[in-house]
Amino acid sequence: MELARGGDTAVAGVALAAALLAALALVPRPFNYIVTLAALPALRGRVAWVALSPRYIAAAAAVYALAFLVDCAISQPPVPARDWLECVVLAPLAEELVFRAAPFALLPPAAAWIFAVVVFGAMHASNALLASAYGLSLALMYRGGGYAASACLHALNNLAWLALALSR
Repeated sequence: MELARGGDTAVAGVALAAALLAALALVPRPFNYIVTLAALPALRGRVAWVALSPRYIAAAAAVYALAFLVDCAISQPPVPARDWLECVVLAPLAEELVFRAAPFALLPPAAAWIFAVVVFGAMHASNALLASAYGLSLALMYRGGGYAASACLHALNNLAWLALALSR
């Protein structure tokens, strides 16, 4: 699947971003992650796979640390509902594709930031405001380190919460 060129690029970008979000939200787990990751070839030339912008990485680390500390102060570790492979590998890879890589590759910058932060928060409805803070840290990490860096931060976050939940 190749994205359209020229005037149809914006429409194709919005359509692909919406389709990825719909797949993530509507297809049962863990198949939603697999369906979502199948879109990687369509984005291969547009995604920032690896980058290095220390300013964004430092901001991502600061926002993440603050969000994690607030989260630890107000939340109990959840009862693990997913296995580690789904939680630490599939979910971060798929969600970073849907909420960071695709929007920043396909949408205008302002829309990409809104999608990466606000829509991510809304999809994590148990605490949308805190999830939006995590979304901001992941978006900053994507801008500073690329898809690999944001997926790693997301995986480390999920691993930390999984470890906290299992230690209960």
